Amino acid sequence: MTQLVDIFQSRAQVRLVEHLLENPGKVFNQSTLAGFLQVSPSTVARIIEPLVKHGLVLFDQYERGMKILTLNLESPKTKVLMDFHQKLKAL
Repeated sequence: MTQLVDIFQSRAQVRLVEHLLENPGKVFNQSTLAGFLQVSPSTVARIIEPLVKHGLVLFDQYERGMKILTLNLESPKTKVLMDFHQKLKAL
């Protein structure tokens, strides 16, 4: 059973998920997200690890080490989070 603490371990991680939920289908590189979150790229690498593990985020590394990620729109967990996020915004 997945618990929220397993996925959301820090404020930066919550901000990252919220940013991805606000931009579904968009692909981001690690350094751009680091700038948005005002953290180091290594922090982004650390906070996406549980998100990838739980299937919320898709992650890949390309030539010369460029790391990209996007929200996993096919994941049932992501679909639930997207629905929850939309309902919160409507309140």
